[in-house]
Amino acid sequence: MKDTSRSPFDGPRAWDFPEGANNLAMPTILLVEDDHDIREMMTTLLGLAGFAVVSCETAESGLNALREQAFDLVLTDYALPRQSGVWLLENAEAEGLIQGIPVLIVTAHPHVDGAESYEVVHKPFDLDDLVDRVRRRTEGDRGPRRRRMSASAPPIPGTGDGGNGSASECPDPVELILYVSSESPRSFAAMRNIKKVLERFESSRVKLTICDLALNPRAGIEDAVAFTPTLVRRTPGPRTFILGHITNPELVLELLADCAPQES
Repeated sequence: MKDTSRSPFDGPRAWDFPEGANNLAMPTILLVEDDHDIREMMTTLLGLAGFAVVSCETAESGLNALREQAFDLVLTDYALPRQSGVWLLENAEAEGLIQGIPVLIVTAHPHVDGAESYEVVHKPFDLDDLVDRVRRRTEGDRGPRRRRMSASAPPIPGTGDGGNGSASECPDPVELILYVSSESPRSFAAMRNIKKVLERFESSRVKLTICDLALNPRAGIEDAVAFTPTLVRRTPGPRTFILGHITNPELVLELLADCAPQES
């Protein structure tokens, strides 16, 4: 089916940085997240976007990190072991550690007690929005200062491997779920790129379902989706995830390594 949608790629993109900024220091982000996979994903994605990231898994370790060095932004989850992200920020403020430093709280909770003074990002959130928020908060009035870097992310370790054998054809039909936000240029690009790759495969062997979390945020609960766009291979084999706008077709082909393309 011919895609007649108008490309939304107008204006600056969240991941784009000027070429002349190469010699300027990368802003440093303190990331506090107790979920190992999400912490690794966010560290990778922020690093690809041009940020230096120091990651911690508890509020206490995040507070110690703030005592040891200065940061350009604090990005913390709300629900952490023992103490919450709000506890971290309240104690950091009491010690004068985050004066003038922008703060983002990430949470799946609809209401966050004590977070009235901070900017809250609700899960699931769009990668464009997160990176753009971080970029704008760290830049302030100084303008862009980071280098242009690739935004594609490899398959996330710990959530399954991309290949399930070297068979010449799929043992069972492959089920792919693409979680998107209809308002996101990156989601638009992901849909376009994945559909292009799937043209190589028999439609009966690879099934793609597109789920718009902008319309139904709860639809991503089964796969614990925190970012869009996210591509999930559900079956056969272990669930495997790819994050980002997926410009590299090899990442999608790796998910389908056990399913031979149709002959041209």
